[in-house]
Order: sequence, then structure tokens, then C-alpha cells
Amino acid sequence: MVKRRSYDIKKKLLLTLKEAPASYAQLERKLNTGYRTVKANCEEMQVWNHVKISTLTHPANGKRAHKVEITKEGKAVSQRL
Repeated sequence: MVKRRSYDIKKKLLLTLKEAPASYAQLERKLNTGYRTVKANCEEMQVWNHVKISTLTHPANGKRAHKVEITKEGKAVSQRL
């Protein structure tokens, strides 16, 4: 199995988020990669202001979830990919 480059994962992540915001778990399934990989790449892209990560708490069970949205800068970058 060939390891994917971080660039390829970030590229696919931006293109996926252009369609609609998603949680880490949803991105994990769509990108066919691990939770830690998705989280690490999203956090790195947040530093560059390409995505915005929001923490949500489920009202019934109190579990936290993270919602990832693409920003204007992220959309501009994804146009060049």
C-alpha cells in the first residue's frame, strides 16, 4: 500500500468541504483515512485560515463533535488545485 502525501489529503479535504461542511468522522469516511490524520490536517489548515473548526455539544448526550467549514481563503486555494 502506498502512503498518500499530506498535500493530496489536504487537496481532497478542501474539495470535499467545498460541497458542504462536515464533521471529522464524515471526512474520515469520505477521504478513506484515519481520524487522527483528518484532525491533524484540519488543525494545520486552520492555522493557514483555509478552514474553520467549530466545536459543538450534542444537547441530549453532551458529546462533543467538530464541524469543519471551508473559508474564503480556502475556496480561493481550492480553485488553484
